[in-house]
Amino acid sequence: MLDSEQIHNELIKLGYDIEPGKNHPSYAYEHYMGNGIYLYVKRRDGSSVQKEPLVFPPMAGKLEREVQNVKGLHLSPTPAKSTSYRKFPKLNGQSQHGYPADIEDTNAIAAVVEIFGRQEAAVSPFPGNTPKLSQESSMRFPLNQILYGPPGTGKTYQTTALAVQIADPEWYRENIDPSASAEGRAALKARFDELVREERIGFTTFHQSFAYEDFIEGIRAETDPETGELRYPVRDGVFKTLCKNADRKVIAHQTISPESLSARAVWKMSLGNSQTAEAGEVFTECLENNYVLLGWGGDADFSGCDDYESVKKRYLERYPAEKQEYAFRAVNTFRNQVKEGDLLVISDGNSRFRAVAEVTGHHRTLEDKPDWFHQARDVKWLQVYENSRPVSELYGSQFTQMTLYKLKPSKLNTSRLLEMVSTETPEEDAPPHVLIIDEINRGNIARIFGELITLLEPSKRAGAPDAQTVTLPYSKEQFSVPSNVFVIGTMNTADKSLAQLDLALRRRFSFMEMLPDPSHLSGVSVYDTPIDMLIDLMNQRIEVLLDSEHQIGHAYFMELANITSESERRIVLKHIFRDKVIPLLQEYFFEDYERIGWVLNDPVKASEHKFITPGTTSVSSRTRQLSDLFPGEIAEHLTDNRFRINEKAFDEPEAYQHIVGTVR
Repeated sequence: MLDSEQIHNELIKLGYDIEPGKNHPSYAYEHYMGNGIYLYVKRRDGSSVQKEPLVFPPMAGKLEREVQNVKGLHLSPTPAKSTSYRKFPKLNGQSQHGYPADIEDTNAIAAVVEIFGRQEAAVSPFPGNTPKLSQESSMRFPLNQILYGPPGTGKTYQTTALAVQIADPEWYRENIDPSASAEGRAALKARFDELVREERIGFTTFHQSFAYEDFIEGIRAETDPETGELRYPVRDGVFKTLCKNADRKVIAHQTISPESLSARAVWKMSLGNSQTAEAGEVFTECLENNYVLLGWGGDADFSGCDDYESVKKRYLERYPAEKQEYAFRAVNTFRNQVKEGDLLVISDGNSRFRAVAEVTGHHRTLEDKPDWFHQARDVKWLQVYENSRPVSELYGSQFTQMTLYKLKPSKLNTSRLLEMVSTETPEEDAPPHVLIIDEINRGNIARIFGELITLLEPSKRAGAPDAQTVTLPYSKEQFSVPSNVFVIGTMNTADKSLAQLDLALRRRFSFMEMLPDPSHLSGVSVYDTPIDMLIDLMNQRIEVLLDSEHQIGHAYFMELANITSESERRIVLKHIFRDKVIPLLQEYFFEDYERIGWVLNDPVKASEHKFITPGTTSVSSRTRQLSDLFPGEIAEHLTDNRFRINEKAFDEPEAYQHIVGTVR
């Protein structure tokens, strides 16, 4: 059982501590769960509390049943009374009270956090004493968690649901239990894909060659499409990109009337070459002077040029060597087609944007500038982001490299644009963003995370009391992890056990065990053999011979649940065993076929019903006895270790029936 200090520290690691500015009561740690819900952990000076250290608020109905059903949690029916439980109701008008519990492991704590994170207010068992429900239900999840278990236990399936539940809790609440049916699962997957396209959910897979440069940032060798020269820009990795998306910090904000948006054209505009430092310099100049600058036209004066032909003529008078037709079109668009009141979306490369501006003045040519950027339009900066945003937030495709062009209304997310430019207060609380790391145990954690492993801790996140930043080695940028970034990892315990996982990672992540659950196949049978029983008995044998980390997941058999025809089920079961179960057991037992046969209960079967048979029983006429292969004095000291997979057994009912120990 966990003691009070272990429970207290685990809750803090999950992001649940006392409210800022408050002190813990004398004999308990107070943990605020959100929406008026509190948990208490008993404490005493100089030592930890061993017996029933975690104290729950009075509960009733479904909530009470959920808590009682948590594996590894033992809830006492006898109330514990103490004035230290100051947020709990009084019992009979006297001291505050709650219900204490023993906790076996951190998995039970994670389950408790998940249950109470779904509640809108604390629930009292007394009629008429229930607090008013909060108008906004807060979905609370660990910032960093890993789903671990044997293969085929639904980790990928669960990760999809969990990511959507975190990233878009409102949609998840409105679509009650979307994974309960095929239609619900399809809707869940569709919403997941939408969030991926919006770059609210990211996905990556760790492997041995995956490195810091892929995850955070690194230098890439690229060829400049215009000059053909080799260049080495710093490129953001998947985690840094997601963190930038999650950080919606606004550094400038003004509004326009929402009613006027429909009458305005919306243009994409680039300010300088995003592949060089020029873009940052031009953008900064534009912000400071409330204008935008075009990178075409040089210092030519286009006064009086009100159409394309006159613009082209003036351009060639000033720069006779100019051959690019787009140069003339760009200046004409900037001067004559972009109107006052139109909106400019300022790009940051082809996949991101950094600002939105309203055009407020006519075209003019700036004089006495040392660079190429002289063509200007005055603007009002409506929204400027500290970190650029993904283009998918505003537009249905990536930007092109054209400096200036009109965005198609059919692709423009007008509701999002309206929210950005007409809301009186700039957005501060960005929605949750989720990074899924598949096979997190296969990567070299120190090599991938580098110095950022510390920044994952809730207390070190941006905005936390102990927030920390680091200077990134390539870009030299200051970097911190936003508090709305959630990391979900998955790991296959058949590859590496939890005990072998990098200690730095283990300290910073919560863990949710995913074990085989044959009950998903309750009522499904083939050859009159219950599939749930078949899975359960094979796994019990594996636990005896190996351990619980090398079981066979129920997901391998889920296809059977959607088939009603017995003949089709038999065909599918054959392929499951031949193509999935047997190869998995070969991997688990390093091709120790004798033990594989034990898992399949082959010793009790007739030879023709065994999946694994000794090599001497092979149907091949070439198979010889040991005495035919070696001299007698050698053969008598040898054990015949030859085994074969009996292909015919896959079509025999008794081969499967005997796995559960009966022939029907």
